[in-house]
Amino acid sequence: MTRRKPPVSHNRLETDRLYLALVPLAGLAATAAKKPAVAKKIIGDKLPPEWFDQAWVFALRRDQWLASAAYAPWSIRAIALKATGQVIGTMNCHRAPAAFRFGDEIFQVVEMGYEIFPPWQRQAYAFEAITGFLDWARTQGLEGVLLSIAPDNSASRRLAEKLGATHIDHRIDPEDGPEDVFLLRLS
Repeated sequence: MTRRKPPVSHNRLETDRLYLALVPLAGLAATAAKKPAVAKKIIGDKLPPEWFDQAWVFALRRDQWLASAAYAPWSIRAIALKATGQVIGTMNCHRAPAAFRFGDEIFQVVEMGYEIFPPWQRQAYAFEAITGFLDWARTQGLEGVLLSIAPDNSASRRLAEKLGATHIDHRIDPEDGPEDVFLLRLS
């Protein structure tokens, strides 16, 4: 008898060293309200203080999820070390997949953001988290990812190039200021 692999849950994705856990609505709300004790009960007790630095993003993603259940699997994920459960960063998509026109082509993309907290930077965790997430995203029909990177963020620019992304635009974001936009095709 052949054993079938269990289906991959979109709630927890795994790579060699990491797991990417979808933060539930209650965890988004607790983080947005800057309630560490409550957030740790929901998400896990190994949340560093940096987790709460951008609480407004958690509020925004909570509201997007409440507005559309289709957004849920694309919301914020805790990036954690498999060996210890220590949360070392976050990743999220700004919206659910949507049609994107590039030249004569139209394909399904998301804009992705990520952060590895300072104690764990420069250890290839961002690359591993993004590629692990994209392995799952391909199974959901995703065809591309947009990365918006500040012109002076050389580490993220190198990561975009390592992923195979191409610089396609420059814009001024009302929240973040100047950004270079990179496109990573998944097909």
